[in-house]
Amino acid sequence: MTDLNNSNADEERPNAAPNGGEGASSNVDDLDAAWAEFASSHADDLQAVEHSRSAKRFEKHAQRREKEALLSIQDLDQGTFTDDTPQGRGPRDFTGSSWLDTDSVMDRYGDDFTPPNPSIGHVKISKLVFWVLLIAGVAGIIASAFMPALAGILGSIFGVCALIGAAGLIVQHKGHTQTRRDVFDDGARV
Repeated sequence: MTDLNNSNADEERPNAAPNGGEGASSNVDDLDAAWAEFASSHADDLQAVEHSRSAKRFEKHAQRREKEALLSIQDLDQGTFTDDTPQGRGPRDFTGSSWLDTDSVMDRYGDDFTPPNPSIGHVKISKLVFWVLLIAGVAGIIASAFMPALAGILGSIFGVCALIGAAGLIVQHKGHTQTRRDVFDDGARV
């Protein structure tokens, strides 16, 4: 029989009694004393190993493994993957009325409510040209990045187009006060 991974015969083991008698407990005490002596004599080395980069890396790895093992597929019951939950427990199972419901809006405003359908009106040709210049300029600058041989020339041309388009739109922009119909008009259209 081997005691504490010692393959020596019983006679060769210090303080070993046959059949696990009193000598076995004293053997454990001797091991504890030997370990304490070893730890005290090599305290500097053990402390250096404990604070080494490899030890910290190992500790982080062990903590990650410990977190991963907290939940396994065997911990979950079959109801987790099937629809055996009681009905009426989710946010989409609400059957009451909300102020966002279209029926309640129709009740509040009556049946004569008609949704707004504004007309865009006449678009000025100059405003349309400036929008085309701005969009073509920005798209051209982006596209010129994919042609390194012509990037300088194309970037300059499309940059000027984008600047002219943006400047034209800013100059033509009418402020909020010019679009009012009367003194009490705040610009909101229904």
